[in-house]
Amino acid sequence: MSNNLPPRAYDVQIDPVNENCYDYYIRNTARCGEYAVFSHKGREHMKSEFVADIEAMAAFFKKELGFERGDVLSAFLPTCAEGVIVFYAVNKIGGIVNFIHPMLPEGQVDEIIRLTKSKAVFVPDILAPRLAGVLQKYDLPCLLSIGATYAVENKYEAKASADSLAALSSREGKIFSYPEMLRKFKDVRVEGVKENEDDIALYAQGGGTTGKSKTIMIKNSNLNHLVRSIGCILPINSEFGVDTEVGCMPFFHVYGIASGGLSALHGGSKVVFLPKFDPEEFVQVLKDNKVVQFNGVPGLFRKLLVTPGFDGPHLANLKVMYCGGDDVRPALQNAYDAVLSKYGSHAQICAGWGLTECCASCAANPYYHNKLGTVGIPLTDIDVQVFDPETNEPLEQGEIGQLAVSGPTVMAGYLETVKEERGNGIYTDNNGKQWVLTGDLGKLDEDGYVVFAGRMKRLIIISGYNVYPNDVEKLMTDNLPYIRECCAVQGYDENGRSLVRLYIVTADGETDKEKRFEEIRQLCLEKIHRFAVPRDIRYIDKLPTTPVGKVDFMKLTELRPNVR
Repeated sequence: MSNNLPPRAYDVQIDPVNENCYDYYIRNTARCGEYAVFSHKGREHMKSEFVADIEAMAAFFKKELGFERGDVLSAFLPTCAEGVIVFYAVNKIGGIVNFIHPMLPEGQVDEIIRLTKSKAVFVPDILAPRLAGVLQKYDLPCLLSIGATYAVENKYEAKASADSLAALSSREGKIFSYPEMLRKFKDVRVEGVKENEDDIALYAQGGGTTGKSKTIMIKNSNLNHLVRSIGCILPINSEFGVDTEVGCMPFFHVYGIASGGLSALHGGSKVVFLPKFDPEEFVQVLKDNKVVQFNGVPGLFRKLLVTPGFDGPHLANLKVMYCGGDDVRPALQNAYDAVLSKYGSHAQICAGWGLTECCASCAANPYYHNKLGTVGIPLTDIDVQVFDPETNEPLEQGEIGQLAVSGPTVMAGYLETVKEERGNGIYTDNNGKQWVLTGDLGKLDEDGYVVFAGRMKRLIIISGYNVYPNDVEKLMTDNLPYIRECCAVQGYDENGRSLVRLYIVTADGETDKEKRFEEIRQLCLEKIHRFAVPRDIRYIDKLPTTPVGKVDFMKLTELRPNVR
């Protein structure tokens, strides 16, 4: 690569010191002055208001709810400005935010609330009735996010829906609406926790290195270093508060809150948060703003490409687009190259790779040297190596093995194993260096770029959604008596897209494939997410096993196509 590189955010951002995420944001954006931090439904909100709302919320948590250092807020929020504001508010006073999928089943919500010892929950008012039982069980305060808050002229007047308030009537005295909290503590400031980079800032739900869902503990220093590392490969903003990023990746994935939220804010961008991906709304945002960057998964890019109005002169503003969760196929890249170049933009879809245990971003293609077929180079200060899966010894360049990550973004560990000496997801080598053994297969090419080859761990990612094979297998064997045993693994369709492949050993020799496939499909659609529905079902006489008698799912797992 040429040493004559274009200006990047690296050239203006400052290094994090022993501080929390909020203090780092304040220091790092001092250079930006007063600018539009975010826009909602066309209404812009300036940095002074953004900071004032963070301070008001911090006062609410400390004075009204009695939050202390280490207390946990569980936030069932879509991608929205309130999510970032509340994160920074809780972070300032030393608390932990636990972002959770808003539509998670009540049983899983119950388990997470209990495990994290959450002190309060924050939820959109329209979804609050779903959590009434859990709120009652744990006697938790409920904070209601009101979708219209930042869209109306007077944000303090936004009201919760009558249906939600009625459903939560038994929680009188423990229900607080976001606008009410802001109004009550307007212009109030409380003292924050200082010099606490090693405090846990975020709980994230992830697949773990074994594919079993675990709560990952992310420190202040992890997130701050990630923001700094991402800044090293981004183009520099020419107009603070005008250059715009679209944030539509969910906050319950670290990629959404860290890369799509915190990183954008540190760069001085105006951020347009979209609670859900609607291609028509997304195109309108492109037309109404100077959008220079957005992130997504392959499905998002494919849908945008065929959305009426996407093709237009507004594309000239784009500088880079980042894609995670799956690979970027050449056909998709070529289609974007053609439509963007027509309007004078040299932006490309740049693939990246990472895992929640390392703040979700470990490697990415720089916009100034995008190498197709790879997931980029390791981010600044992050070391990616390839280990032998059996011995954990480093392999030679070009050999496929288990990808391992070390550096300042490596998690503190799993909450479930915090009191255990082993099983915390971190491997320490003979030199005392700590690594996360990712469970992903790959290699380093001749230029030091990471080539992703597939997954050895029991986790399948489809369009950014985590599919846990154990959940699919248990559903089959618990409900379909003709299935003696089964194994769900990573597969790919004819276009190289990820899918769930299910190997089945029948108990009765029955092989009416069409009938059984429909039964399996209907059961899955009723019980689990649509991405987890097996699209490729294969019958097998016997599942392969390892020398110790466990199912050898690696023998059934397909490597990513076109990896040599």
